[in-house]
Amino acid sequence: MKEYGGFLPFELRQGKEYFDAYEQEFSVKRLNCGRSTFWYAAKAAMPRKIYVPYLNCADSTDPFKDLNIPYEYYQLDDDLTPKGIAPSAKEAVLWINYYGDASAEKIEQVCRRYKDSILLIDHCHAFFSEPLHGVYNCYSMRKFFGVCDGAYLVADRLPELKLERADSAKYYSFILESIEKGTNAVYDRNLANEERLHQEKALEMSVVTQKILKSIDYEGIRRKRWQNFLELHQHLKGINAFPVNMESDTHMYYPLFVEHPRLRERLIENRIYTPTWWRHVPEYFQEETLEVRLARYMLMIPIDQRYGKTDMKEMADIILRENRR
Repeated sequence: MKEYGGFLPFELRQGKEYFDAYEQEFSVKRLNCGRSTFWYAAKAAMPRKIYVPYLNCADSTDPFKDLNIPYEYYQLDDDLTPKGIAPSAKEAVLWINYYGDASAEKIEQVCRRYKDSILLIDHCHAFFSEPLHGVYNCYSMRKFFGVCDGAYLVADRLPELKLERADSAKYYSFILESIEKGTNAVYDRNLANEERLHQEKALEMSVVTQKILKSIDYEGIRRKRWQNFLELHQHLKGINAFPVNMESDTHMYYPLFVEHPRLRERLIENRIYTPTWWRHVPEYFQEETLEVRLARYMLMIPIDQRYGKTDMKEMADIILRENRR
């Protein structure tokens, strides 16, 4: 029975979720985290085997282990597409749109290459990348918006799997507290939240996360991030060894590849915090492969909606200065 009266709840704009617009032509599942999208897609397809990139989170294979689906690692070509694999029609490929940098042409190329197999595209680095037909499109919210969980799986047809609904209201306190104290002051609780999600099974998206996602100005955020990206590139393109795709406006960060052994550490000293992804990857290889170099030297420079042109210039000045040391 509906409640009436009492105190007022947290006020949020009543808008629409980003993927509401795609529900006329796709099936959209709202889940608790990115790994749950892998689990749901694999449960729907049940491939005989799945090919997974070495350059990925250490726990990315957990959903496949849970479903007893064998997996095999693959390496990347220089263009960050799979190298040396030939999956059958009953096998699947998990491919990542790395850094949100892939062009529409590259994504379509990957889709054509594996059109006779099962393809999962991980867009967790590329929230604004358009979903494609014939594949399982996986999206995560935490890297783009101020939520503590939430993910979408978008595909042509998805079965209705019975899942419990996530209950995440109690985990939002560190995000609210960051408004007053800054993100660094509550970073340990952010890590605890990440660990919580690592331990969670696949769940339906929580009510509170879905409500927050209905309140977001998606086009304003996309535009702001793209402006920041362009501004940063103007200053850093001279030292960036990564061939940045300037036609993509879906980047999560500005990917800066500089083979400087202490640059990340020096940026932290200057309060520029860049995530260290995939630090386990060098353990897989005896030699310095593309995967090892990206894991060691790729810097993810923030371009998110909190910042503007002045912030990008200030960060770029620090990066250029410290890179000369």
